[in-house]
Amino acid sequence: MAKQDQNGLVVVHKPRGMTSFDVVRRVRKLARMKKVGHTGTLDPEATGVLPVALGRCTKLSKFLVLDEKRYQFTMRLGEARDTGDLEGEVVRTAPWDHLRRRDMEAELPQFVGDVDQVPPAYSAIKVDGKRAYELARAGEEVKLEARKVRIEELVIRDWRLPEVDLEVRCGPGTYIRSLARDLGEALGSAAHTTMIHRLQVGPFAIDDAVHLEELTPENFWDHVLSPLEMMRSLPKFKVDEGEKKRVRNGQPIKACGPWQEGEAVALYDAAEQLVAVAQCRQRDADGAQLWPRRVMF
Repeated sequence: MAKQDQNGLVVVHKPRGMTSFDVVRRVRKLARMKKVGHTGTLDPEATGVLPVALGRCTKLSKFLVLDEKRYQFTMRLGEARDTGDLEGEVVRTAPWDHLRRRDMEAELPQFVGDVDQVPPAYSAIKVDGKRAYELARAGEEVKLEARKVRIEELVIRDWRLPEVDLEVRCGPGTYIRSLARDLGEALGSAAHTTMIHRLQVGPFAIDDAVHLEELTPENFWDHVLSPLEMMRSLPKFKVDEGEKKRVRNGQPIKACGPWQEGEAVALYDAAEQLVAVAQCRQRDADGAQLWPRRVMF
């Protein structure tokens, strides 16, 4: 990708110990630009896939389909911690050496599907205008309501008590620390996470990611996906020069395609450049009208 374009998305392999905004600050320096934003937070102690949008593509983030996420995580049985991970204080201990792998396998099905989950007190959820973790760190009691989350798959990868490695495929809003906590309680023990590693968010996988420490101002733009590549989760439609002009002027175009009413469609030109993200409206037997929602060039 040419540096002068200064639009696109870089998939960062976030290191442990950095907040998502720490990553954004680092990317701003590497890209030598201010308009940078991540597409979804990762806990400071978590590692893995963190897509970061650049330039005008920060306005495209809302069109990304990032609902499905995949994580590897390690939970340690026997201790519950206030933060849900290694950073916290131990608040409860419980026996674990009586457990067998079959005991956990018997409990896993209740955690698959639509599940009620209480987020950890040390989370970024706002309570009366303040972040929950700010209140918790100030010693205030934080009570968060259970939320419905979707877990598609949950499997054991390694069993070496008191630690267990698992992999989960889940929907947005799922807290892995809460999942480990609840699974420990279901086993009649206690648990916290010692490692969380995000393997995938939407269409962006760990194989797409570049380690933050490997990026330099000189090689940065070599690792940036173009705006069209960034929109890989959307259906695409190629426009001719006449249609491109209409779209640039904010006018709809008529097109045939399998899109559903309200669905977002990436419009691109003969040069393989993203022209706009449009929305399908007014479907009929002859096709649909695609109305530009965000024009790029």
